[in-house]
Amino acid sequence: MTKYNTFLTVFIVSVVALVIFLIVYLQAIFGLVFTLDQLKGDEPSPFLVLSTIFSPAVIISGIILGISSLTYRILGIVYVAKSKTAGDGEKALWIIGFILMGFVAAIVFLIMAKGRKFVE
Repeated sequence: MTKYNTFLTVFIVSVVALVIFLIVYLQAIFGLVFTLDQLKGDEPSPFLVLSTIFSPAVIISGIILGISSLTYRILGIVYVAKSKTAGDGEKALWIIGFILMGFVAAIVFLIMAKGRKFVE
């Protein structure tokens, strides 16, 4: 597998994990609101609230999202730092971009990577 395909695969996994995380988390929040509405003024137990918000699906998708996001940022930084075609100033901008705006920098990197020979 080439470096570009590795980066692309990890980025796609990250995007899918983000979508799943958002869906599961919103479902948990709406489920909590529905549950609290059915209690009709009774004080909910803290365990009920925490177990609804931090369900296993939310935790697992959040962990996968975090790991894959960190992985594609690190891969992008390493690929740019090892590139012989980019100048030092450009490398610094790419690294700052991956640190501060990882998602946007990854999309731009995927578009420009093959033409700029960042990856082989």
